[in-house]
Amino acid sequence: MAQNIKKYNNLENITLSPNNIERSGSCAVVVLVVGDMVYVSNVGDSRSILSSENGTKVYPLTKDHKPTDPFESKRILENGGKIYRAQTPINPNPNMKLNKENMILGPYRVLPGRLSVSRTFGDAESKLIKYGGNPNVIIAEPEIKAFKISKDYDFILLASDGIFDKLNNKEIVQLI
Repeated sequence: MAQNIKKYNNLENITLSPNNIERSGSCAVVVLVVGDMVYVSNVGDSRSILSSENGTKVYPLTKDHKPTDPFESKRILENGGKIYRAQTPINPNPNMKLNKENMILGPYRVLPGRLSVSRTFGDAESKLIKYGGNPNVIIAEPEIKAFKISKDYDFILLASDGIFDKLNNKEIVQLI
């Protein structure tokens, strides 16, 4: 596992190298099958789920790295980051009292970087001090899980966050 984390960090160093500065970033979910073992690695809010017993059981294989997650929130704040949520009036009227009913609430985000995830590759502005970033707030360290394949397992789904914003894990498995 330590060797796999080192590989992620090497990718992160290449992405943020001074000769190859790219300010955008990305999340990733990776599944590697070796023999009867499955290794799942995740950075960000892409997700992997496992269907078992003809879809009657659904297991999340990854955890979304969001600033609302208690562990991620604690790590962000302890390392000098901030978590905020934009609020925009629905009908900007100077005489209107603002409350939850007449406000649009955006996603929770992390400063530095203004990202809605707490782990990514790249995103130089959130990580490099010369751009106002903090390398300890938005990180690229993956969570890695390993397990043995069982005859009861149907399939593993890997997907980006968009599908999970609209459907829950069970609904997605039922569509496949």
